[in-house]
Amino acid sequence: MGKRQLDADGFVAEALKAFDEAVSLMEIEVPEAGRSLIQGWLGFFTAWKGRRVAGFDEPRELAAKLIADSFAAALVPGLCGACKGVDLGSGNGWPGLALKALELCGHVSLLDSRAGACEFLRGFVESTRLSGVEVLQERAEQAGQDEGFRERYTLAVSRAMAAPGIALELCSGLVAPGGKVVLWVGPEQEVPRSGPGLDAIGLKLKTEIPYTLPWDMGSRLLAVYNKVQPLDRKYPRRYAAIRKKPLI
Repeated sequence: MGKRQLDADGFVAEALKAFDEAVSLMEIEVPEAGRSLIQGWLGFFTAWKGRRVAGFDEPRELAAKLIADSFAAALVPGLCGACKGVDLGSGNGWPGLALKALELCGHVSLLDSRAGACEFLRGFVESTRLSGVEVLQERAEQAGQDEGFRERYTLAVSRAMAAPGIALELCSGLVAPGGKVVLWVGPEQEVPRSGPGLDAIGLKLKTEIPYTLPWDMGSRLLAVYNKVQPLDRKYPRRYAAIRKKPLI
């Protein structure tokens, strides 16, 4: 039964129950404050009258494929609560909000170039008075060349924004040396593991973390990279140039 068939309270309750079951099966612990964040997001999502921000209408599918999937960030070793994180192409807020809900980041920037997505994100942050989360309406490659954001973050994440090679160049513009990049890589995509392209943007693959969503909803993989050196000023390039001639 989908979003249109359930009343708002019923949708939130069913999705939250499915989320609890999903993360339990994935052996991920969620702090109580993080669970409250999810409940607040679900309530705001069901009431939202603007542009469509999620590709799932059925509460169980939404809970597993969007929200629980984002909480796979908890499987990455070495992340800590002092991280300053950025979610590139955030859209509906996930996986960036999972970093906050899991208490992995004290501050999270939700970055998206689309006005409609940012309207949704700002509405959610303001309505829930969520602290430590900001919404940035900006193109990732432009933010990566802006001194206010360039190499200012200790963690960058990206899920379904672009092909891995493109996403890595964009992420590297925002992550400081010593920081990490975490990509959600789909089953049809290849993980960039080595080569001159990765060297050029200062990234080195640290680990790959495979996992499975519950209820036969698919296998996933996290690719974790270390930022090992400062980024040359010519990167990140304009998006059209990255797409036309990917480094990776």
